[in-house]
Amino acid sequence: MLAALGLPGVGLAQGEIRIELPPDTPFPAAPQFYVRAINFDPATAPRRVRVRMALDQGFGLVVYDSTISGDEPRFGTVKLLPENRDIFVEASVVDRNGIAIGTARTLGGHTGPRLRIVSPRGTSDVNFLSRRPSFHWSSAPVSLPPGPWVYELSLTETATQITRSQLGIMDSVYTYPEDLDANTSYRWKVIARLPNGLPVDSAVAVGPSTFTIEPSDAVVKTLLYQNFPNPFPAASSASTCFWFDLRTATHVELTILDIRGHLIRTMIPGVLSSQLTPGRYGRLRDLTSSGCDPTLAWDGTADNGRVVPAGVYLLRFRADGEAESVKKILFLGR
Repeated sequence: MLAALGLPGVGLAQGEIRIELPPDTPFPAAPQFYVRAINFDPATAPRRVRVRMALDQGFGLVVYDSTISGDEPRFGTVKLLPENRDIFVEASVVDRNGIAIGTARTLGGHTGPRLRIVSPRGTSDVNFLSRRPSFHWSSAPVSLPPGPWVYELSLTETATQITRSQLGIMDSVYTYPEDLDANTSYRWKVIARLPNGLPVDSAVAVGPSTFTIEPSDAVVKTLLYQNFPNPFPAASSASTCFWFDLRTATHVELTILDIRGHLIRTMIPGVLSSQLTPGRYGRLRDLTSSGCDPTLAWDGTADNGRVVPAGVYLLRFRADGEAESVKKILFLGR
């Protein structure tokens, strides 16, 4: 929908210049609009219309200047208008001899920022309860061409400065498609580009604060659980299961000792690396509270494959920055 401004041609008894501008607020960064020359003397045809846009009423700071033949030409900018400025529009009708026979001027509107962060935003760290948070930004309206805007979202881990980016985003609301690490601080920014515009016509908006992923299923403490079943073997299982949680990425050792402290079996490192990421381990499925991962189950054999004698054994768990944890295992033999 266009806002029509009917303005008489300067110094003419007949003739009207109608500038039909977009009603958008803020004023588009790349508007398209019509100028209509109405009721001018047929003897002045063929006519042309010249449009200028400027940042001041005196039109000393002209940012757009184009002339098109006809009485109802359509004008459009390819280069973006400056941000956060008043835009004044002048339309002049020129007769067949190149003489201006009418001019009209009006305030077109006020442009806003090209790109603005909507959420998350805050003066301090923002917490998300989902590993796949949503981001929201807004951009200045642009016509097609040079639009539409195409966005790039970048997330940077505060501690490591590792950056991951999502390209080719077409919407200004975007849910991240991959799980982000819990208890990790990130910064984010958005870049907006116009594939059909000029390379210089881009915009960058940086999130005003960091954000941290703290979902309801996030591990809040590094912890070794009591093995189960215990004692074992039991009617429910021939082996015993080990569960533990890691709050942060850390180096882990999980070993089984006899009652005198001699090493019987090394569980980690083994099938699992000793360098583990935050999360829950030992469950049959990640982040569930049931089942037993066979990679963290002990069947009563030593590292050499032999079955150990029945008795009490010790499960020792070590993780960087955490105190050593020890649980007693009662093996009934087999």
